[in-house]
Amino acid sequence: MAWPASIAMLGTTIIKFIDGLMVSKVGAAPFSAQFLAGMSAFVPEAMILGLLTVVNTYVSQNVGAGRFKRAGQYAWAGMAVAFGAAVLISTLWFFSDAIFGSIGHDEWELESMYFKYMIVSVLVTLPTRVLEQFFFGVHRPRTVLFASVAANVLNIGINYVLIFGKLGMPAMGLQGAAIGSVIAWAVQFLILLSIFLSPALHRKFATRMVKATRWRHCKDILRVGWPAGVQLCNDMLSWSVCVAVLAGSFGVAHRAATTIAMRYIGLAFMPAVGIGIATTALVGRYIGLRQPDIARKRAHQGIISAMIWMGMCGAMFWAFRYPMARLFATTDQADEIVRIGAGIMICAAVFQLSDAVSIVYIGALRGSGDTKWPMFVSLGLSWSIIVGGGFAAVSLLPQLESLGPWIAASIYVIVMGATMAWRFESGAWRKIDLLRRGGARET
Repeated sequence: MAWPASIAMLGTTIIKFIDGLMVSKVGAAPFSAQFLAGMSAFVPEAMILGLLTVVNTYVSQNVGAGRFKRAGQYAWAGMAVAFGAAVLISTLWFFSDAIFGSIGHDEWELESMYFKYMIVSVLVTLPTRVLEQFFFGVHRPRTVLFASVAANVLNIGINYVLIFGKLGMPAMGLQGAAIGSVIAWAVQFLILLSIFLSPALHRKFATRMVKATRWRHCKDILRVGWPAGVQLCNDMLSWSVCVAVLAGSFGVAHRAATTIAMRYIGLAFMPAVGIGIATTALVGRYIGLRQPDIARKRAHQGIISAMIWMGMCGAMFWAFRYPMARLFATTDQADEIVRIGAGIMICAAVFQLSDAVSIVYIGALRGSGDTKWPMFVSLGLSWSIIVGGGFAAVSLLPQLESLGPWIAASIYVIVMGATMAWRFESGAWRKIDLLRRGGARET
């Protein structure tokens, strides 16, 4: 379950990583603008994306309980929620210039342009995420992997042509990267949709029976999923404040260095997110089978797998921080960007193991339906440590420059990991009965 899910989740990050690597050859301003605009666009998307992860929970628990037809019903319910939310989010396109003009960066026009493409792309990315969660829930992660690989290969080709102006096309720079990403995500959605509607899956999961979906299925997703959505949105918002407002306040070189670090951090944690998704599906399945002790063992196996991977990444961040930073810093201010980026990479190395613990335990809690408690903890810790601690570092220790907010963010990840471990091991999740089989209500 874990390895194809990990590679598939890495696919989106690889798209962004390759985009960033190509755009970095154009200039430092487009490079930092791409990351800030992409991260800003992901904040409203994250709310719905987090909410939709419980499609995996409902699908996997119903499959474990032998209720196969309900898997298709919850997938279509998730699609309805995703498309409705995407229409609302896409209206932010009209406010893009005002948002980025108010930030005051020299490259705000590039930021606004890229933001508009990313906001409109939610019309395909959110339904794609629902289909991914369905396939994870029915334990077919290789389907997601196949679609992700196909989209990545296409994205690389389109980016090369549009960013640098090949095959007779004009050199479009950052705009070319945006167009390539949108096309790649659309293709990934169409691949997953065609497999979802195939006769074999329809026979087992009733994937073509749209009319069988009821409003109560949407309400289930909204009821259990909204805390997960708030948590992910809050994480993205607090991290955006950290990297854009706090670390970014020290200038273009610091913003570029932060962008470099975030690119590598994404490559490290997205496979762990895949392991967390696999853990959600497995915990959900064994809860559906009424085997919570095996669900707990699967969570522990997920923790070990994620810690091995992210521990290796942390060691690489520490040992190769200078050449890794220089891979992107090929334009103006390269030496300064490498110096700053190497310091930030040390912070990233320190919190890798704690990040692995946090990601997988949250996935395990989500598999049981325990979504509210992680949300409240995330809200409290992120704004007190990331934002509050980051502001304190900038105000009281300005000599640390952008490294100050990054130290605060590292402390947050470490505390979050320990707290999520305590919650899962307390066993409170065993009292939750999403399928309403024992008369218990969700806690």
